[in-house]
Amino acid sequence: MNTYKKRWAVALSLASILTVTACGSDGDADQQADDSQSGNQTEESSEPRVLTDAMGNEVQIPENPERILGSYLEDYLVTLDETPVAQWSVANGPQAYLQNFLADVPTITSDLPPEEVASFNPDLILIGEESQVESGLYDQYNQIAPTYVLGDEISNDWRKALAEIGDILGKSDEADQALAEYDELVDESKEDIQATIGDDKVAALWFVADTYYAVSPTQSSGATLFEDLELNPANIHMTLPEDNVAQWNPVTLEALAELDADHLFLINSSEDSSEEVLNDPVWANVPAVSENQVYDISRDSSWLYTGIQAHTQTVQEAKDILSN
Repeated sequence: MNTYKKRWAVALSLASILTVTACGSDGDADQQADDSQSGNQTEESSEPRVLTDAMGNEVQIPENPERILGSYLEDYLVTLDETPVAQWSVANGPQAYLQNFLADVPTITSDLPPEEVASFNPDLILIGEESQVESGLYDQYNQIAPTYVLGDEISNDWRKALAEIGDILGKSDEADQALAEYDELVDESKEDIQATIGDDKVAALWFVADTYYAVSPTQSSGATLFEDLELNPANIHMTLPEDNVAQWNPVTLEALAELDADHLFLINSSEDSSEEVLNDPVWANVPAVSENQVYDISRDSSWLYTGIQAHTQTVQEAKDILSN
């Protein structure tokens, strides 16, 4: 929060000093009152804000935090021009799609051991889901730095998460601007893609550990493709179980054999090349394969993640592929 102080300069001519002594005294009193009021306003405006998080904790948000830890919330932080003190990682692997922003930021273990959190000396800790602070972890984190929990409802909706973090950091305008720019990109991309492929059916699959996974049409890159860009989802996305649908859901070889996708985005995390993967007879009758419209997506891409940076990169890549 920026604090502004008013500085008053009083210039009196030598000829008028003797004749306005009384008025000058009154002016000095007025000036002192103004300075006192300005000081009170400054003191009042610099007081830390207290916000209530999703768990009902009253959290005192420091003014202009400089060492923010927001593990797995880095997407939102970099969007708001904030560099976290550490970044989420699993097996020393950070979120590759964010490394243009975070290449020099050290990693922290994904389960956030309190002693490791303390080693980074954060001045504000942001947590996504309530389950991350179970078994007394919240109190341990809060002893290190003020700790704010977004909660499942917010953290599961990237738009709400960006808005919430923007509010916490006093950057709501920046969050709104980022959302407006994303929506503009979506509108332009949607028009270009639909002009090229029309109502063709689209699928997004992830191949890892000898298993194929189909993205939920309402989560991760599925939400980008089928909600934001309004592409026509292939049958494999529409036959996922309604209950407990994860971001990525395992599919059977039988389902793959019946896949009706005209365009297939394949995220290949196996050691085999995509060409080798597609040599399996199960793909023989899939339109996207026979028409050579299978698109190899890097395992390091944004397609496996959620957040405004992730969705922006996914929109741009889908547009570059489908509108050419």
